Amino acid sequence: NQIWDPTGSLQASIPCGGIDNWAAGGAFAEVAPLPTGIETWASFYLSITKNPNRARFTWNASTGAVDLNWQTAWKQPAIDMAKTIFDKINAKEGTIYRTDLFGVYKIWGDHLTYHPLGGAVLGKATDNYGRLQGYSGLYVIDGALIPGNTSVNPFVTITALAERNIENIIAVDL
Repeated sequence: NQIWDPTGSLQASIPCGGIDNWAAGGAFAEVAPLPTGIETWASFYLSITKNPNRARFTWNASTGAVDLNWQTAWKQPAIDMAKTIFDKINAKEGTIYRTDLFGVYKIWGDHLTYHPLGGAVLGKATDNYGRLQGYSGLYVIDGALIPGNTSVNPFVTITALAERNIENIIAVDL
């Protein structure tokens, strides 16, 4: 923000608004306050995109370890989608991208996944109710069951899936 447009030193830590740009650019942005306790003149946004690229884990028998296949260039579609929102905001508000929040001259904090999902995919690593195949009495009842993304915060989807699964597990297994 501009020096005459402070954001305030007292801010919440929970996102307080959203910008839906799925149709025009393939992204959704949450206005996420930056609760530092000091004036930062920065508006912080979290962008959720539908990046077509997915990392792949594979078992490497020769090393006895799991290898991750991910290329840094694969982030670019998500950055381009996010820019469809933030270029418009900057143009309208006369603001700029900060280059001091995520490292030296780095505009995007593109090194994390805000709501990571997957790992024990429903119907593949587990049965359709989260029972881990080959391990009686062991269940997966969280976001690991969901491959990919659910567009925005997945807590409602995860909660509904957990409730559905536990009802079946109690009725059938216990």
